[in-house]
Amino acid sequence: MSMVMHLAEAKPGQLTTSHKHYYIERPCRILVVGQHLKTKTKYQCLLRHISVGGAMVDFNANILLPKHFFLEIDGFREEIGCSQVHRHNTELGVRFNMQLAPEFISRLIRMAFTSGMI
Repeated sequence: MSMVMHLAEAKPGQLTTSHKHYYIERPCRILVVGQHLKTKTKYQCLLRHISVGGAMVDFNANILLPKHFFLEIDGFREEIGCSQVHRHNTELGVRFNMQLAPEFISRLIRMAFTSGMI
């Protein structure tokens, strides 16, 4: 699994930022939004690692995705707005539209630890 994760190319004059990421394998879903903000399609995938700014996901390489979609992690009700920034074979790197709260990451780590995934 590459470490490209969610680093997008910076525009001239902007700094690239990177965040500490955590290796967590957890089932999740990609929600593609249709007209009038209704969920059009849900795809199963596997979260590999995450940070407050983005994540790396294993996803079927044969399925085309729009540039923007939502990510829903098992055990959480939140739908996280994402933008695709990297895709190579089954590797899908996403950047979150808004940074996640550190408390969300802490809850995710605790859930993974208690379920024996870490």
